[in-house]
Amino acid sequence: MSQEKLFVSVEAHKGRTIAAHLKPGTDLVSGIEAVCQKHHIQYGYFASVMGSLAKATYILPYKDLTAPLGFRFCDPIEVEGPIELLGGQGVICQTEKSELMIHLHAQGIAPDRVAFGGHFSAGGNPVLATIDLVIVEFDGAKLMRRYDSETGLMVFSPEL
Repeated sequence: MSQEKLFVSVEAHKGRTIAAHLKPGTDLVSGIEAVCQKHHIQYGYFASVMGSLAKATYILPYKDLTAPLGFRFCDPIEVEGPIELLGGQGVICQTEKSELMIHLHAQGIAPDRVAFGGHFSAGGNPVLATIDLVIVEFDGAKLMRRYDSETGLMVFSPEL
């Protein structure tokens, strides 16, 4: 298999760094979107996402041999808090319709001391005390989320 088929990559430079504090009651992903909109961030990544949530809502893949890749994503899983959000990582992208899209994966500890993690989407993740957030902007490249017919999924697509 040629190396070109294994991955897609572009070179970018770091732009601005934005530090933010999400306040109690703010939804985690919607709050990140609001920070990005305020600072006109279209593309970037999270240098740090940590704090606490009143509850967590996330999804995970599960085996489904009838699906094109042999898996599907589960219905949202809810974990009641208080949740210690240990860390989050992800990218700030644009869709083909020029809409902001946050792709965030995070890990937390539930009150029963069980660790969990997965993909977090907007809604269902209210901040308990604080989320400390550091965003690094990308400059010189576009971070897109595009539908991939081979996988049937929206995938990360770095582009010039």
